[in-house]
Amino acid sequence: MANANQPVSRATKVVKMTLKILLISFLGLIGYMIIDALISLSPRSVYCLSDNKCITVMNGKDDEIYFIPGKYTGEEIPSDDYVKVTNLDRDFASVVFTNDNILLIKIDDYSKVFQRSSHGLIKLYNDDKYHNDSLYIDFEGTKSLYKKGVHFINMNLKENYAWNLEGRLK
Repeated sequence: MANANQPVSRATKVVKMTLKILLISFLGLIGYMIIDALISLSPRSVYCLSDNKCITVMNGKDDEIYFIPGKYTGEEIPSDDYVKVTNLDRDFASVVFTNDNILLIKIDDYSKVFQRSSHGLIKLYNDDKYHNDSLYIDFEGTKSLYKKGVHFINMNLKENYAWNLEGRLK
């Protein structure tokens, strides 16, 4: 009798062990999916002068920073109309809103920049610095200030805030 119960007992143990392994694997997969979803929701900041003059700043992997025109609400990095910056030497950036509805991103010269804008909605200020300076900047001795009427946002990317002539932006 004892021998007859032993194979049933072994089979039960194997089934229980298999179920435990499957349950642990399933819970591990669910945990991985949750963590992956949280990581893909990149931290972002949206800075606006008005409803139609906004910039979204998203943090990517490592030291990547994405500048996206408007109030971007997508979960992933857009496929077009953005500037990706890595190796940012300083923690500051500026955006100038032109009368042509183009955003000019002003960052330090030593950053690695990848720009994708097939519609021409977002450009780098320093690509035509002398021309842009003549349009948007007043030089007063050692100071340089944006000209009156220029719509701009200065951003501290490390501290996560922005300001213009009117003060700190929400």
